[in-house]
Amino acid sequence: MMSWLRVICNFFYEMFFGCSHGHLTRPFTLEASSYKVCLDCGRHFPYSLEKMRLLHAWEIAKSPAADIVPILVESGLSEQTGYHRSKAVA
Repeated sequence: MMSWLRVICNFFYEMFFGCSHGHLTRPFTLEASSYKVCLDCGRHFPYSLEKMRLLHAWEIAKSPAADIVPILVESGLSEQTGYHRSKAVA
């Protein structure tokens, strides 16, 4: 019973006091997609190399689907260690 209350409280806490994405990395390009990553929460932000800035949601929505490729992020573990790489779509 208390778990749903905790989930609701966490939702509103994140909405009002969540990450401000103030610490971003340099732009990375992986599989023809450029992005920056928030160092605090790990969220990916699409980046335009032509405009040299982050892309807004409306810019991504109006661009052709062929130009925007989902970003695959690998955990960085080498295949030689025997660990499986996890891939997440941002």
